Amino acid sequence: MCSFCDQKAISGETKPPAPEEIAEQCRESLAGGIDGKNSEIAFFGGSFTAIPQEHMLSYLEAVQPFLGENGFSGVRISTRPDAVPDEILHILKEYGVTAIELGAQSMSDGVLALNRRGHSAQDVREASERIKSHGFSLGLQMMYGLYGSTAADEEYTLSECIILKPDTMRIYPTVVLDGTHLGELYKRGRYILPSWDDMLKFTSRAICRLREENISLIRLGLHAEKELESRILAGFYHPALRELAEERLYMSAMKQWAERRKDILSKNAGKGAYVLAEVQTGRAGIAAGHGKANRKSFAEHTYGTRMRITENKELSDGIIRLSFCTADEAGALRSIGEEVYDVFKITGTSGL
Repeated sequence: MCSFCDQKAISGETKPPAPEEIAEQCRESLAGGIDGKNSEIAFFGGSFTAIPQEHMLSYLEAVQPFLGENGFSGVRISTRPDAVPDEILHILKEYGVTAIELGAQSMSDGVLALNRRGHSAQDVREASERIKSHGFSLGLQMMYGLYGSTAADEEYTLSECIILKPDTMRIYPTVVLDGTHLGELYKRGRYILPSWDDMLKFTSRAICRLREENISLIRLGLHAEKELESRILAGFYHPALRELAEERLYMSAMKQWAERRKDILSKNAGKGAYVLAEVQTGRAGIAAGHGKANRKSFAEHTYGTRMRITENKELSDGIIRLSFCTADEAGALRSIGEEVYDVFKITGTSGL
């Protein structure tokens, strides 16, 4: 029971399923048309290799008929860094486990101790190397804003995780749950959360850094669960946390463009002109911002010039093309000041 943790609330389950229930869930999923070849069976919500070994084996045996041809591609588990010795890894390999995610949470030993993790940063490093040496896909999970963690600790943790070269990462900004040790610290005023702005600055930069390192960020923020929502005292809980972070990246590119083109904007504002922002198909909502926040903020940097956001299927993910559109004396539309930005480039994150 770490300082921040209540797995029942986080997973939405009050008790673990029986092996036969797991088998039935797999059977129903495949019968329901799920693409097994591109899906995994995942054991999450606790430290899978730290439970009694007979229970672990019973779960793994239950899913064996659903692996391989006409079944799922493999098994993904989450566990603690101090619960994956070589003998356990050999067993997992035999039972078709393909990916192991470690709850690193922080790479600061001081922060780990304050939050009652019971393992060290060196345990994370050693476990990561063992997992990769046995041929598993490695995933690392970190938490932002833990009790006692500083901004420097957060940057250090992310950098140390990147050095370990995981295939995937999950970042969980801290959510304070009633009934946990962290919840008690919060109620007594001993735990002060970072600001939402600081959290979004960090996660926006983290998205860029992980993308640059070819590490897939497969989750940002906790899944929405009714049981979880009823227990939240404070923290960074939002059903679309990743979208909020990515909105800032688009806004950063827009601000950079506006700064570079302020001469055009100042001369033509209020004359029926507009800024055209072209983004990849499906990205218009994120570019506009939650509650159209980016549109509103952009107007403040462009002398009130309105923005039109369109989707262009020829643009790749993260690319935004910005230009100023105005009409000439004959009424013909002309576009000037066009520039293209990749919002996920580190160089494009100033002003986050």
